[in-house]
Amino acid sequence: MPVVLPRHLALLLALVFGSVSCGSESSPPGGGTGGQEPCLAPDRLLEDGRCLSPGVQDNGCPAGELGLVDGSCQPAGVPPELCADGFEPLDQGCEPILPPEPCPPGLMAVPGDSACREVAPCGTGRWGDIPIDGATEHVDAAYAGGSNDGTADRPWTTIGEAVTAAAPAALVAIAAGSYAENIDIVGKPVTLWGVCPAEVEVVGSATATAAVVIRAAADGTQMRSLAIRGNTMGLVLSGSQDVVLDRLWVHSNASTGISVEATLGPTAVTIEGALLEQNYGLGVFVAGSDVTIEGTVVRTTLPRASDQTFGRGINIQVNPNTGVRATVTLRASLLEQNHDLGMFVSGSDATIEGTVVRTTLPRAADQAYGRGISIQHNPDAAQRASVTLRASLLEQNQDAGVFVSGSDASIEGTVVRGTLPLMSDQTGGHGINIQDDPDTGVRASATLRASLLDQNREVGVHVTGSDAIIEGTLVRNTLPRAADQAFGRGIHIQDSPGTAGRTSLTLRASLLVQNYDIGVLVLGADASIEGTVVGTTLPRACDGLFGDGIVGFASPAPASIMISNCLIESSARVGVAVFGAHAGLATTALECNVIDLNEESFGGSAGTFDDQGGSGCGCGPEQAACKTVSAGLEPPAPLEPSQ
Repeated sequence: MPVVLPRHLALLLALVFGSVSCGSESSPPGGGTGGQEPCLAPDRLLEDGRCLSPGVQDNGCPAGELGLVDGSCQPAGVPPELCADGFEPLDQGCEPILPPEPCPPGLMAVPGDSACREVAPCGTGRWGDIPIDGATEHVDAAYAGGSNDGTADRPWTTIGEAVTAAAPAALVAIAAGSYAENIDIVGKPVTLWGVCPAEVEVVGSATATAAVVIRAAADGTQMRSLAIRGNTMGLVLSGSQDVVLDRLWVHSNASTGISVEATLGPTAVTIEGALLEQNYGLGVFVAGSDVTIEGTVVRTTLPRASDQTFGRGINIQVNPNTGVRATVTLRASLLEQNHDLGMFVSGSDATIEGTVVRTTLPRAADQAYGRGISIQHNPDAAQRASVTLRASLLEQNQDAGVFVSGSDASIEGTVVRGTLPLMSDQTGGHGINIQDDPDTGVRASATLRASLLDQNREVGVHVTGSDAIIEGTLVRNTLPRAADQAFGRGIHIQDSPGTAGRTSLTLRASLLVQNYDIGVLVLGADASIEGTVVGTTLPRACDGLFGDGIVGFASPAPASIMISNCLIESSARVGVAVFGAHAGLATTALECNVIDLNEESFGGSAGTFDDQGGSGCGCGPEQAACKTVSAGLEPPAPLEPSQ
């Protein structure tokens, strides 16, 4: 029995091997003379003489692949070259190299580490690997000889004494011990360097703001290779710049682990190779400051004891007193098992690269949220957040992997998968949620490129009252809503019911497969769908209905879709359906759908198709002209926007 290839694959092979020719210098384009095959409908003839079938883009790439500048075609999903250091290509995405199980307290791993390790090695001898010089002040809590002068033979017994005695920019070397004191660095820079975090700890009391405070005029201060814990915040920085926090273990603090806020003036810090765990309220807090975080783990941040809210990994926001934006770069890091939100960006700027945000838990007070990254407009300062997310993984978070409200986001080379429903009612579980601010109506704007959304719930990408561009992206295996087995849509866009903000989507060179209910739903909104494959859309799991590739629904506002150079195949019910909406159709292949094109009236408006030519319908190598039918089908249900 001969093998029958779908038409778009058969034509692509013919183009590759030269068995289809649609014109040459010696024959008129499409003329079929001189032994050349004619370019017959529904194939189309381009000005350069190429003959392309429905579902092949003008650049020669099949639907579902992005044409690159060099003329090659890039399949939807994350290309290997976009995988960050510490990640490896896998199944059209990128997988981080990490231990199979979370690390125990005191040990850490970031992408690229296959096993858990210490925050910093301890070295040998009393001073380990500390680079001691002639100006070094020495500290050893175990020294009992008296006549302390900060030398290696007669060290100080408290860190505070050494800080007071140190010359500006001097090194303070700290031997093993538990130092129960609150340290205040102000007026000069110093470097505090412990033997290692496993053997040197600062234990703060509740009598001070934090165990360690770095205040104004301490530019260039460094803290390296020690632990901080206590009965208040771990470390507070304000009013100093060029501060370095290197390989710190900040844990078990009764409040925020590290707080960086520009209350006392411009503030900037680099946090490198740190482990923050089991702090309360917030792991890292940034307000109106410049912060770079690299190779750092922020995990198991606990809810605030007073009201069981928060527990966030990293919280970034404008300075509430001055309105100054924060700017944060997060690289090669791991955020896991925090509460409420893995990372929160409000009215500020952030760049996130090569980072894993996973298993965020719900807010303890009411079991809400549990989102991976939340990017939000700040209504008090009237400022949008702006976030670039690249080459990262968001996995097993709750409610939404990425949530964008009234702000700007650029997402590239990123995997969002396995988002779980809300614990409170088993709804949600969206991969990416883009919406206007429900209180102010400020629109969001997002670009999603060369990314993978896999096994999220209810909807892969949800856009409300905002603008989105999705390019070269794979949305697959979206699962039904856990509460009732409804939905499971690939992409759902709709106008904003609260603000009447109209949604606009450009979907280009992408692939949507094995989603439930509807591949792409345009509800009272506008969409341009180009060079995209929508395939194997499955029936709704709760009742076996639907299974539509692309749907336009004029509710409560008009809806329009322009579909060009696409392939829509193996839909369980309809390839393209309109309910009182308008759809333009050009150079598109509809293959092996139960119904190819369906039009229904809704609310007094007729559903209409504008056939712009070059499309073909059928199943197998033979295609015919596409025809619309009206089968009295039921329209889809909307989704409520998130809060």
